[in-house]
Amino acid sequence: MRSTRSSRLSAYAGTASARPIVGVSAMAGMTIAAVASRAAAGLQIWSVGVALPQIDYDDPASMDLQLTADFNTSFQINFFGVGSRADQVFWAPNDNLSFINYSGENDPAIWLTGFTADANAMNGFASADGYTFHVWKAATDSHTTSQEIQARLNSGETGAFGIRFQAGADYYYGWVEVSMDADEIITVERWALEDTANTGAQYLPSGGGAVPGLGGLAALAVGAGGVRRKRQRVA
Repeated sequence: MRSTRSSRLSAYAGTASARPIVGVSAMAGMTIAAVASRAAAGLQIWSVGVALPQIDYDDPASMDLQLTADFNTSFQINFFGVGSRADQVFWAPNDNLSFINYSGENDPAIWLTGFTADANAMNGFASADGYTFHVWKAATDSHTTSQEIQARLNSGETGAFGIRFQAGADYYYGWVEVSMDADEIITVERWALEDTANTGAQYLPSGGGAVPGLGGLAALAVGAGGVRRKRQRVA
């Protein structure tokens, strides 16, 4: 763990409560999140389309890419990219965020086809690179996904990883869609949350693809030969 990380997170904690939380805003010249039209209830999807900012752990938190659910402002994600974007970091100021992990370390599982993020998401169906074992990882444990957002995508690919926020005894499930260009720059394309507690959040890639039903993940086909080549990690 980097020695500067604690100071970076402490600096954020000192400013988070003072910042207004809004669905559409700009901070340090950056669009925070553009809110798409939303139904009265159900899966809420927000368009983002912003590359991760290239800042460091000790830069002010106001430079983060901030994603906020307009139906519950305690559901907030902060992103920033470090150095040459080899380290893609995301965390929640309320320490209530978890993500679906494929190894138990800091490595998010990314699906390139439709999937459902819910309590039963780790049910043997493969994410990118053919991983079939998944666990929930609390962002408070590490506050980082390391290089693994990049490592799960090839140039030109778009996929999503599953998230959940805890509110008391309830969980709110969702996903974050990311893409990577030829320069290995990660862009957060969209993100979504089910605004009904303890209800799975279905993901459909921007380019289309099959989405399994909440109880129908058995219909999900693992494409491209099942196992994809793991990208070389950045040193």
